[in-house]
Amino acid sequence: MRRRALVTGLGVVSALGVGIDVFWRRLSRGDTGLSPAAPELAAQGARVVGAVQGFSGAQHLRNERHARILNRSFELLVGAAALAAADASLPSMPVTPHRLGVSIGIGPIDQFTDDLLLAARKAHTSAGLDLRRFVEAAASLHPLRRLRLLPNIGAALLSIEHNAMGPGLTLVSGHATGLQAVAEGLAMIRDGRIDAVLCGGVDARLTPTGLRLFGQLCPLSPSADPHRACRPFDRDRDGAVAGEGAAVLVLEAEESARARAVEPYAELLHCASAGPTEGGSAESMRRAMQIAPGRPPDVIVAHGEGGIQSDRLEGAAIDLISPRCVTSLQPAIGHTMNACGAMNLSAGCLILADDRVPPMRSLESAEMTLPFAQHEIHGSFDSVLVNAIEPHNVASSALLVRV
Repeated sequence: MRRRALVTGLGVVSALGVGIDVFWRRLSRGDTGLSPAAPELAAQGARVVGAVQGFSGAQHLRNERHARILNRSFELLVGAAALAAADASLPSMPVTPHRLGVSIGIGPIDQFTDDLLLAARKAHTSAGLDLRRFVEAAASLHPLRRLRLLPNIGAALLSIEHNAMGPGLTLVSGHATGLQAVAEGLAMIRDGRIDAVLCGGVDARLTPTGLRLFGQLCPLSPSADPHRACRPFDRDRDGAVAGEGAAVLVLEAEESARARAVEPYAELLHCASAGPTEGGSAESMRRAMQIAPGRPPDVIVAHGEGGIQSDRLEGAAIDLISPRCVTSLQPAIGHTMNACGAMNLSAGCLILADDRVPPMRSLESAEMTLPFAQHEIHGSFDSVLVNAIEPHNVASSALLVRV
């Protein structure tokens, strides 16, 4: 008998704010968290970004000593995980430690940290870099710097902080990573290896190096207007807007959730991935829906990054499915890269729990005829399909249904 997997906790840290309450409230009323970029980011072509403002991950730590190894990605991650665990009542009604796992997708971590750049500046001369002076300056580098650069440290922190002694996984595989991490959590629950898992994604590449590399994958919008820079599926769209953030879900076996008497948001029915040679998002959506054939999903939370060609391909794939409505988060929070799939999945859970679909702000003149949510839609929805797409690589989809 296949075990049912329920979402019992959500934690989101995004440009809209910290926590699902502010995230959902602002998303539903059509707000944006996008803002003008700092000069060093604008120099890389990113005139608008989706930055998380005034956030400190250290305040969400149980063990304050862990603050010494937090980089920006780990900060966002521990915050989202703490919020998700609290939402699922894990601190007061814990899951047996060996039956609680961690599965996290994370973006690349910028090696050019502030302390390294400072040491390089100190060693710079009119003739170039003085290696002797650099060696002397490097003695002042943070002693735990190496730990801040290892992507698996994020998942390790969550395991320690939440006493999760089950499997601990770290995935780094592009913009579909967040959904793939959730898919691994689902597989572990279905296999009976664990009863619950903290799963999701995080990315924090709002640095000159990070944006330069991201812009090579997803052309950045040249717009300086936060209200019009990101315009998925619009005829006048001109590129993506980079964002940062983290979304963590508590995915739990049905019998565990019932034993702990927690109220689920939704059931995660299936996850699927497909490469570009297999039709990309069209194939990943088809595979995700195989477990519930014969009926299209009520809502699709599209990847919708605002790219001219990428939106056209995803829109054509969505048109094959005929959903009741389509929305996208990126005009509100930006392209959160390796976190975007988990962000979309969190929104999908809230759509089913709250019976409303948030509007896709900034869409004025759609290029294709699809049932886009151009204003907040209230109704009863039974299923939500979410997408995350890596350019020229993998597409992932996940199907949520009402419990």
